Amino acid sequence: MNIPQIVRSYVEAWNARDLDRYLATYAPDGTYSDPLLPQPTRAHDLREHFAGYFAGFPDVTCETEALDAISDHLCVWRFIIRGTNTGSFRGTPPTGRRVTQPACEFIEIRDGRIHSVVGYMDVLTTLTQLGLAPSPAT
Repeated sequence: MNIPQIVRSYVEAWNARDLDRYLATYAPDGTYSDPLLPQPTRAHDLREHFAGYFAGFPDVTCETEALDAISDHLCVWRFIIRGTNTGSFRGTPPTGRRVTQPACEFIEIRDGRIHSVVGYMDVLTTLTQLGLAPSPAT
């Protein structure tokens, strides 16, 4: 199976931190969810969410580990997030600490546009790396 060009555009736009191009990949009723959002959110309401993320981690990069089509309408993007918390993030002051976080997103395509994205990441790992949560017991 091939990766649809719309998914490639989505990944490229995210990595370029180009929110206009990123949000343009979604269908008008497209949604996004991840552990930092209380519920799936319509793509057109995500600008503030991601602008805040980029402000908190202005050097953020996402290194693609794999981008795989798992059906004709579903792809999975596995990536590593890396960045330094040098700006305010979700109401907390900058810590100056680096974050390295594996993550993945399931990207559903309908009619040539992104219908939904469901992202998964370990928020506890991020909070621990930022010094905002204690390290889990070993």
